[in-house]
Amino acid sequence: MTLIRLARCSTCNAYKAKSTALPKMLTSFDGEAEAPVAFNLTVINIVTDSIVRQSKLYLIAEVISYLTFTQLTPFINDSNWSLASIMTAADFPLGNSRIVPGRYPPQGTDPYADAIRERRGARGITPLDANLLHVPPIAGGFNTLLGAVRNKGNLPGDVREAIILRVAAINHAAFEWIHHEIVGRNEGLTSGQLYVIRDIQTPLPAMQHVLTPLQAVAVLFTDHSTRDIRVPMEVVEQFKKELRSLTEDPNKIDDLYVEAAMVAASYNMVSRFLLSTDVAGISDKEVPWPVDRKEHRIALPSFPPDSTSSHVIHATTIISSPDAPWLVFSNSLLTDLSMWNYIVPHFLSNYNILLHSQRGHGQSTLPEHSSQRPVTIPLLATDIANLLEALSIPTPVHAVIGVSQGGATALAFGAMYASKTKSIVVCDTAAKTPQGNKEAWEERIRLVQEDGMRKLADITVPRWFPPGSICNPTHNSAVGQKRADWVGKMIQNTDIAGFSAGARALSDYDLIGEDVNILRSEIGHVLLVAGELDGGGKVGKGLQVLAIRWNAERGSATAVVYEEIIGAGHLPMIDSAEAFCEVVGTWIRSI
Repeated sequence: MTLIRLARCSTCNAYKAKSTALPKMLTSFDGEAEAPVAFNLTVINIVTDSIVRQSKLYLIAEVISYLTFTQLTPFINDSNWSLASIMTAADFPLGNSRIVPGRYPPQGTDPYADAIRERRGARGITPLDANLLHVPPIAGGFNTLLGAVRNKGNLPGDVREAIILRVAAINHAAFEWIHHEIVGRNEGLTSGQLYVIRDIQTPLPAMQHVLTPLQAVAVLFTDHSTRDIRVPMEVVEQFKKELRSLTEDPNKIDDLYVEAAMVAASYNMVSRFLLSTDVAGISDKEVPWPVDRKEHRIALPSFPPDSTSSHVIHATTIISSPDAPWLVFSNSLLTDLSMWNYIVPHFLSNYNILLHSQRGHGQSTLPEHSSQRPVTIPLLATDIANLLEALSIPTPVHAVIGVSQGGATALAFGAMYASKTKSIVVCDTAAKTPQGNKEAWEERIRLVQEDGMRKLADITVPRWFPPGSICNPTHNSAVGQKRADWVGKMIQNTDIAGFSAGARALSDYDLIGEDVNILRSEIGHVLLVAGELDGGGKVGKGLQVLAIRWNAERGSATAVVYEEIIGAGHLPMIDSAEAFCEVVGTWIRSI
């Protein structure tokens, strides 16, 4: 299987004009058919029609073939197109099941197979059908059932495909996802919405305004139905409430709910059969993401000017388009790169994204066998600069965004590497260690060494999310509690040595001193952000003072801006993700 994503870089009309070129250069094999068949132009045009409704446009073509980059280059290099990503046959080698051989009865020899061909149209018998045809009556019943579920119900197509794709993601059914991502896009699902559906690690619900309310509850319903089998009554009631946006007739609402339950149930059946019979030989492949998302483990030097690699940084790149500007995110102490998961889908339509876990956090390591301090705030900034170079990310990036320890890192990056970014967004931090904090950090290190990370998590989560935050227990928010528990697990999973090194970096740094001074930086644009509730308001007040002092130093340069996120604690991108995206998104678009 070669899955091709081409990112559009000219007018909408270029899609329709160029769509006819694809069948001329690409052929596909229909299952195990002996002869190549023409590429399905109908699929191309359907995808095109859905894509022109989105702000960032993509063409996805599935090709059952072993195409090389060289073969694609003449088309990709056309001035109307640019290459977004290619997953080659090495990634998804569509082949034969390693468990049972597929059966492809010749036309006219099996009425069940002929009925399947009629429903499938130009695609003919798929590898899934071929495995089912070991028992033709079951294959026929399956064909009838799935044909009805797909084509004869009344659920909106985007909701139906969101359910199917969530099942595929949870059950690790790559074959199911690959075939239905195309259908989902045709039904109007955007890359950001597909990203939420694919992300099975971050607690639901997603940030508001990425999914529609009906999509959101449909995905939540599917999660319960697939993972837990039993769906909580409150989720059922919420689903029926959102279905009222389609009809006020209570009987039709019940009908739609039953249809949704059958979609989830039937495609759970499909995914289990796909995996248990190894359809197309890809049952052990990871479900692809709807954008070009890659994980990296980059060995970096620790102590400039020494260039010897001494530690590894775990990073993820998410590329929406080759020409999109880049955002770089830097996590807080006691978290990892996943802390940004709620807001990533919001920024996908306009930006490429670099996430990374700072030294000693997540899957990133600390320098070994060194007599020097393994973590300082300037060293964390240098890690970002080295990552940009190692990953060949063009600079200046659009923004470096960090919170807490990551916010201090963003400040240091702005001071040390101003030419490598157009802007910095600095959240819930300070330009230097506040007076008296060194002793507090040493006390936390002692606590962890004696009682472990769970004890620190129990203390830290309510401090990060004080009363007034949806993530505080006093708020009685099921959504907030899920997010608080998620953050608590991140804290518990943090390596003790990584925490201790980071804590000591925060206990003794100064970014307005002699060695590194952000006030003297030529950075073009600066946004300072604080959760209203962080530190009882002290963190925000400190950043406001910094903004005033900094603007006095900047003279005629663009003013440093301060924004406060109402009702947010120390991590506003988690407890107030919608407000955070509104503030930060609006600001970075203005640059």
